[in-house]
Amino acid sequence: MQLKKTLSFWDVFAIALGQVIGSGIMVLIGIGIQFTAYAIPIAFVLSATLSVIKQLPVAFMGSAMPATGGLYVYCKRVLGPKTGFFYLAILLVTHILISLFALGFAQYAVALVPDLNVNAVALGILVVFYLVNLVGVKQAATVQKIMIVFLLCGLSALIFFGILEVDYGNFTSQRNLFPNGWYGFGLACVVLSFSTGGAQYISELGGEMKNPHHDLPRAIIYATLLAAVFFALVSIVAVGILPVEQTAGKPLSEVAKAILPAPVYTAFIVGAGLFALATSINSTFSWATKSVIIACEDGWLPKGIAVVNKRFNTPHILLTFLLLFGAAPILAGKDLRYIIMLGGGLVFIYDLIPLIAAFNFARRLPEVFAQARMKMSERTLRTISVIGICVLLGQGALSFSDIDRTGWILVAVYIALVVLYIQIRSKHRNSIANSTSP
Repeated sequence: MQLKKTLSFWDVFAIALGQVIGSGIMVLIGIGIQFTAYAIPIAFVLSATLSVIKQLPVAFMGSAMPATGGLYVYCKRVLGPKTGFFYLAILLVTHILISLFALGFAQYAVALVPDLNVNAVALGILVVFYLVNLVGVKQAATVQKIMIVFLLCGLSALIFFGILEVDYGNFTSQRNLFPNGWYGFGLACVVLSFSTGGAQYISELGGEMKNPHHDLPRAIIYATLLAAVFFALVSIVAVGILPVEQTAGKPLSEVAKAILPAPVYTAFIVGAGLFALATSINSTFSWATKSVIIACEDGWLPKGIAVVNKRFNTPHILLTFLLLFGAAPILAGKDLRYIIMLGGGLVFIYDLIPLIAAFNFARRLPEVFAQARMKMSERTLRTISVIGICVLLGQGALSFSDIDRTGWILVAVYIALVVLYIQIRSKHRNSIANSTSP
């Protein structure tokens, strides 16, 4: 399926930055402080570094073979159709994390207007960006760029008013830095990996970019690095002014309320708090359906659900499914930490597959490898891929260590059902191929 090529570099960069900078700085920072207190800036920097390492192989493949549903396409072309669909099936269930963004948005809205109902606001913001994306990805990207400007202005205001008020003496004590030891620091890095990661998902929009070979890798890397700078500075302010007991497990609004003048605080909640989460919701709606469209064309899923609206060039049925899937945890009343850890464990599983594809890329598709605009030798690509795989294995182990037995059972059952479905559906695909062959 050919979608219209409407996205410029700045469109894609805004989508990537919104995906990265949303939930992490506004919601997850408090959970990270809960794990590792004053080492939170170090955890952010380390997480950002590891995210860049993990994303470089994906960026390279994107510069060589950009496509709609890029990550799924990379996996199926290098590792085969079954592995490609397994990757996609794991990716699909992690879209549960969109509910995390919506609940985070609702928390900041309630900080501004206490009488609001958290679940109602969370569901409402999902519907808003569902409607925005129904009318086209270009329109969603335009909205994204506007929100990004307000977001960065809001974060800059917090840094400006807070950076000189920080008690830097708290950052020199090992007891303050690692109150829960290296395990707590590791868990903080796992949580914050959702903050510093995510830019690679713009690979899904490769078929809608005007200059994907060039823009895709640049947007991934630049968005991650810019977000990391803001994360590090904001986290110093977040943990360095109030006692840890007042910020651990709390959103960034607690610190903002303590140090910002009232009018600036209101602007911060709107510009940074609300728009940070809104950009992540908008980004997810923009890219999350693309791989599914291609998988439907490949026969793994019913083609009818991938129909694209002729007027707006958007997959309205799939967007509706994404809306319902994101709303389910909110309606079920699940808390943020459970959503993060359960979705996070699966994130680390499916992130492994593109790195395995990158490791085998040059050997399986040498001609395509040679076409990459982002220059990297086969040896370098394989080395970075191995490092990324090791990082993911460590992060995945830590993430699942915080999941209860029910979560483990849900993950295991889902993976087993995916494997069974692949075996059954592949026979169906083969029978169709045989019946249509001359």
